Amino acid sequence: MEFNIGLDVVITLLIAIYGALLSTYSVWTARQEHKREIKVELSYGFMRNPLSGVGPTLLILSALNTGTKTVTLTSTGLILPKKKYLFFAQPESNVSFPYDLPEGKNCNVWIATEELAKDLKREGYSGRISLKGYYRDAIGGYYKSKSIKFNIEKP
Repeated sequence: MEFNIGLDVVITLLIAIYGALLSTYSVWTARQEHKREIKVELSYGFMRNPLSGVGPTLLILSALNTGTKTVTLTSTGLILPKKKYLFFAQPESNVSFPYDLPEGKNCNVWIATEELAKDLKREGYSGRISLKGYYRDAIGGYYKSKSIKFNIEKP
């Protein structure tokens, strides 16, 4: 049994495949343009006081809007071991929450490591633990950082 496919059928198939790929790419690109993206980073740092010099060691939680839409951040905190959350009700920050974070801008929240260590000891934690930072937005988005090690005994 012989099966012949004409040139016109092959060309039609190629055009249909090209159209399907182009359509898929177009939908994906449009979706990416409207996606909310927040990059969260947790790090150690210091704050410089002009009168007293360098202040105490801080744990700094940063949010950078890498998307193309303004995102309203409503809350922030830390993720502790065993999926427990430490919510910052009134965080020390360069903004106040809720906060509209425009495209390409960032905001920071910080806590003194000594204060954090005291709070964690009261909750029964000790030694070195892993922490992650998080931010939540007004429409239910949840953004978290990579984990870092925190030594409760030597903050």
